[in-house]
Amino acid sequence: MRVDMGDKQPREACSRRITGDTQFMFQFYKPCIQFYAPSGQTSTCMQQERLQASLVVALHSCPLLFGRFVIQKDLSVELAYDPRAPNSPTIEFQHVAVTYGELAAGGFAYSLARTHGLDMDIPDGAIVRGFDRPMLMLKVSFLGDGGVAVFNMSNHVAFDGNAIFSFLAHWARCNAQRQSPQPAELPDELQLYATSLVPHTGRQPLEGPREISVDASMTPAELSEHTAKLVSPADVCAGVFEISLASLADMKRAVAESGVLGAGEWVSSAAVLTAFVAQCVARANTAGQTYEYGGWTVFQTLDMRRPLGLAQRGLGSPLMLAELQVGPETLMDPAQLPTLARDVRRSVGRYSAEYLQDAMDWMHATYGRLAQSGVDQPWRHFWFSALNTNRRTVGVSCMDRIPVYEADFGAGRPRMARSFNPRPNYVIVFPGPPPPPQDTTGGTLAAHTALHLYVTLERPAMRELRRDSQWAARCTLISDF
Repeated sequence: MRVDMGDKQPREACSRRITGDTQFMFQFYKPCIQFYAPSGQTSTCMQQERLQASLVVALHSCPLLFGRFVIQKDLSVELAYDPRAPNSPTIEFQHVAVTYGELAAGGFAYSLARTHGLDMDIPDGAIVRGFDRPMLMLKVSFLGDGGVAVFNMSNHVAFDGNAIFSFLAHWARCNAQRQSPQPAELPDELQLYATSLVPHTGRQPLEGPREISVDASMTPAELSEHTAKLVSPADVCAGVFEISLASLADMKRAVAESGVLGAGEWVSSAAVLTAFVAQCVARANTAGQTYEYGGWTVFQTLDMRRPLGLAQRGLGSPLMLAELQVGPETLMDPAQLPTLARDVRRSVGRYSAEYLQDAMDWMHATYGRLAQSGVDQPWRHFWFSALNTNRRTVGVSCMDRIPVYEADFGAGRPRMARSFNPRPNYVIVFPGPPPPPQDTTGGTLAAHTALHLYVTLERPAMRELRRDSQWAARCTLISDF
């Protein structure tokens, strides 16, 4: 049901341009389920009436969650909120027989939660004229033993992963007030921008970056088929693997001591993890014969705000998929991990402000040319080249710093969170859960000690990945899909 805001409906209209940067290329809904252990505090703090009231309080300061996609005459797209016609978020409540203990025994598998109706059907997130599907959908399930599961799903064009989990934490803070739900300070991650994040210079480069492709000669449906390897869903396998931070630190230390780094050079944990994942996934695909032997494109998600000198806060993070071409010898040989980690780190450093600004100016100009030439839905004719699964590409998105486990409604943080990743060879990294607290009523909360890797591969490749000695030495399967 739509959230009834009463007199708390945001009063001021607002909008954010979508097609000014790469954000419009993420047209999908991203789901996640957070699991809360049963306790006396859980049953008190997470009652339906209290959760509904605190959600209204939290949403009052987030007007774009009431927005809809508006296509302008020049075919640019805005996420716009009009207080006279809100596109309100939805929330559902239900009581189910399955228990927190049963879900925990099943590894909190997303498929198990789906079997018991804890999730929702995932709609198409495409920008379409007259598109009024909610930007945010929530579902709260009261479990048979007093636990609670909170499902959330947001349109990624409107709210990226960092923003949606920041909102959930904001909702939880509003709910956790001792007497009754009260407003909490809005985090920086939810502040509004009045215009596109990336300012355009007015230049119109004719040549675009290799990372972004555009084609107006095919329909969007034809493009979708053209950029996706033909594989039956039954032949795809997904799982969640855990790697300890201590193991990652050990790999990072080995890279630092290998002698491959120049004077004053360093590598990040993200670069080391990307190199490790790329080697293991490329080897698995080669051994499983799902892709031919050869070089691979290794990519990472890169938040463009830092190199462009923009504020590291606010809604929307213009992203680039930072690419590195890697030969098969480097990928197949575990001894080459230090060299690959160094090269991954260097590849990110090559994305200068000038290069990224040119890329955005090209995208802006090309989008305008398509619109002026009569191309319908020009936003559906761009894609990231590395996401073409007909090519040998492997990517890592390190989301280990997003606040997945910060939503404490007054009874402690979630003990586990689960999402799923449908795209083969694109590994999503979430933080693992913090250790169970001894006292949930106060004190410093412990940090996570492991990372969760969401891996989706064709079945022969997944079989080979689990056999890979390097992978098995550091990664443990903790949940099937």
